[in-house]
Amino acid sequence: MLRQLDVQTGIPLGHLDQTVIPPGLVGRYAPRRRFCPQCLRESDGRWLTRWWLPWSLACVKHEALLSVCPSCLKEPREFLPRPVHVNAPGCCLRPTGQRSICGADLSALPALELEQGHPLAQAQLELDRFTITRTTNTGSVFTHAEECLDRLTQAMSNPAPPALGNLLGEAWERLFITTPNALTEFAAWRLRERGSKILTRELLRQEYQQDGKPLRQIAEDYSLPRKYVVQRARELGIPVYRGKRPHIFDDEWLRDQYVNRARSADDIGQELGTKGDVVRRRLDHLGVPRRLFGVHSWPIMNRKLDSSVPVDIRKVTEGNLHGWLRLRRFQILMVFPTLTTAATYLKVRPSALTGQFNRLEVDLGAELFHRSVRHAAQHPTRRGASLLRDMNDLQVQDLMREALGPKFEPMPSRAEIESAEAAADGMDAQLTYLDSDLPALTHFHIPPTIAPLLKHLLECAGQETYAVHIQNRTGMSRATIQNQLERFAEAGWLTARNEPREERPHGGRCRIYYSLTAPARQIPILEERLHVEQHRLAVRSR
Repeated sequence: MLRQLDVQTGIPLGHLDQTVIPPGLVGRYAPRRRFCPQCLRESDGRWLTRWWLPWSLACVKHEALLSVCPSCLKEPREFLPRPVHVNAPGCCLRPTGQRSICGADLSALPALELEQGHPLAQAQLELDRFTITRTTNTGSVFTHAEECLDRLTQAMSNPAPPALGNLLGEAWERLFITTPNALTEFAAWRLRERGSKILTRELLRQEYQQDGKPLRQIAEDYSLPRKYVVQRARELGIPVYRGKRPHIFDDEWLRDQYVNRARSADDIGQELGTKGDVVRRRLDHLGVPRRLFGVHSWPIMNRKLDSSVPVDIRKVTEGNLHGWLRLRRFQILMVFPTLTTAATYLKVRPSALTGQFNRLEVDLGAELFHRSVRHAAQHPTRRGASLLRDMNDLQVQDLMREALGPKFEPMPSRAEIESAEAAADGMDAQLTYLDSDLPALTHFHIPPTIAPLLKHLLECAGQETYAVHIQNRTGMSRATIQNQLERFAEAGWLTARNEPREERPHGGRCRIYYSLTAPARQIPILEERLHVEQHRLAVRSR
């Protein structure tokens, strides 16, 4: 644009270069331009280029402070309205509304004269002697300006803003004091220079690397932008981490915990206060082979027990996910008469419990207990009794509690065992065998399907009865009655007598007569039990 203007106006090439300054001196925000009223009067409202410079505070020609508009108390050239040509060049163009400007005549203001030989005038003269062109290096300009302004601050006895007058106080404070928000390149340069003196390599290593203080906190402590603190750390070769900084590991300890103690990466990370992925990356860096992913990497699957632990315990638990749980449930099972009563206590399905004990026997390669049969409680085999003795060892019990944690199931109380024995001998048992040489039964089970049959037999205790008669009285099916009568007779509850041919003079099929045996009639609570079963059957039917 400058070359095109030179050609169109016919002036020597490069003559207009002195009318502009490097954009790096003002930055992306225009400076709050100040002016000298006498210079405006003498030049018919012409604004000098050097007034754009951020350190232009005085006019060396008239030895006066540069002014601001006395009407709006602002720098008059911060924002320029579009129709600049319709206003006088010496008036204030500060916008006061959407379509209005201040309009004060700036050339008519009195000059703010300085004392003869004032340090500010001397410093400004030295600054103006420095040649600035469009290609000038801004860094060298800033360094020269900083030296002059430092000498000026030392030369002035009272450098506070009131010593320069109220009109220049705000500009002075912005130039010398308020540097964190860099509105101009000069202010940003001063901020970088100040930060480079504060943020040394030793300070960042101490506070950031050793003390663990975040860069954000360091920036707040020293009133510096965080962006510059990050930039400064990278310049000094200090690694900057996004988010949390990496954890410092003790490699030997980590290798021992993962390889020898078979701990998982997540478990180690939780102890160190970091994530499992961080631990796994460190293990890869150390060249430690990773275990299989999933359940095979759990500590309980890879833990090796001491040789003092019995062989059967080690065989069941090492490399086995639920080995300790099966052992504990086997220990509980052996105090119950049947597997069903043990499943009721443990609140699991009998089929699930059967599967667990089958797996336990497969792991040991031997049968551990004899299953319960009719009125014969389950009991351990020789191998199962040996396993129970091993499990009663205090060391094994402590290992079991540690492995199961909250899943460690307590042993049943004596009352719960007695209740289970009563249920096994009564409510859940098969038909009881009666023997006149044994004492009368107190606990037995009457299935609902045979309760009507037994009630009829009790009503006919002193008489004989037969299947057709029972069918007519109870409504049961003929096949069910016949099968149950045979079972009762086999168990010693009934006596069976075939009807002789001479008792049926008119011919026909001979009957089989049944009657309760003496041991069955001696059961004292048989009628009460029948009443309870009948009531329960009625409730179920409803």
